[in-house]
Amino acid sequence: MRKYLSYIIALSLVAIVILMLMRNKQEINAQIAFAEKKVDAYPVKVEEVKIGTLDTKLELSGTLSGTNELMLMAETQGRIKAIFRKEGDWVNKGEAIAQVDDELMRAELMVTEANFEKARKDLERAQTLSDGGAITQQQLEGLQLNAKAAEAKYTVSKKRVQDARITSPISGYINKMFLKEGGMIGAAVPACELVNIKSLKMSVKVDEEDVGRVFPNQEVTIKATSSNGTVLTGTIVSVSAKADYALQYGVEIVIPENPDEKLKAGMVAEATFLFRDEQAGPVISQSALVGSTKNPEVYVVENGKAHLKSINISHQNGSLIKLAEGLSAGDRLVIAGQFNLRDGMPVKVIE
Repeated sequence: MRKYLSYIIALSLVAIVILMLMRNKQEINAQIAFAEKKVDAYPVKVEEVKIGTLDTKLELSGTLSGTNELMLMAETQGRIKAIFRKEGDWVNKGEAIAQVDDELMRAELMVTEANFEKARKDLERAQTLSDGGAITQQQLEGLQLNAKAAEAKYTVSKKRVQDARITSPISGYINKMFLKEGGMIGAAVPACELVNIKSLKMSVKVDEEDVGRVFPNQEVTIKATSSNGTVLTGTIVSVSAKADYALQYGVEIVIPENPDEKLKAGMVAEATFLFRDEQAGPVISQSALVGSTKNPEVYVVENGKAHLKSINISHQNGSLIKLAEGLSAGDRLVIAGQFNLRDGMPVKVIE
């Protein structure tokens, strides 16, 4: 008996809740109807849809670097005999930066050169004797191998002497010097850091939804945040074919000219990609939107009434929006007062 009584009580409570909800809904509808009777037409401000193009831009941050940056490594070992340049100096390609003591290297070079010269002359004499049949072919081949070995040793010795003079393989500034006169250096040990900022480069990351609009040879505007308004033009040289773990694509930009070298390597800069809109279409103001850009709608005024319509957004630039479809030129959109509207309500256009 108690079980059936519990069911009856529960059903009664549900019925009471339903009746209360229905009563509240009737009251709300009555209030809305009363409010609609009080206002013949809602005042709104409208704007006509225009047909045109809408350029867009993409702004990305990155770090500037020199087009030529190199950590120069020594190719020999020994004591630093002389240093010809200092930090901050400009050096041209092939110019000497420092000299390693090469006295023993030059002595070795003299010996290997003499041995090579002797082997070469011995081979010349043997060639003459071989032509006359005075020596065997085996003896001639032995002298030929001896001459090649002597030449190889001479070449190695000459290269060691050349490497003792540390020269710059690129043109640029000495950003950091690691050498000290009288100090020791070894092969593959850093000698100095070279940076050329007469031209610069910059790498940025582009999201997958924008990478389809980025191409090599496309011009990009570059502005460093700390350069007092200096703006330069760069060119895209490469776009990575594969995204990274963050689904972004690397884009490398080269800035061929850096007048007065106002921009420095290591500066944070902003790259602005400008995308030209080639095809005209409906352009509206963002103030006409009802709701979010994910499910965009607008109110179109027709015959004194506001009609809610869905639209399809192509792209946006600031407060302007270009549509892919949904409206035509001359359509009048509500840009102020639409938040009190419902579909089909009468409106009064005000200036």
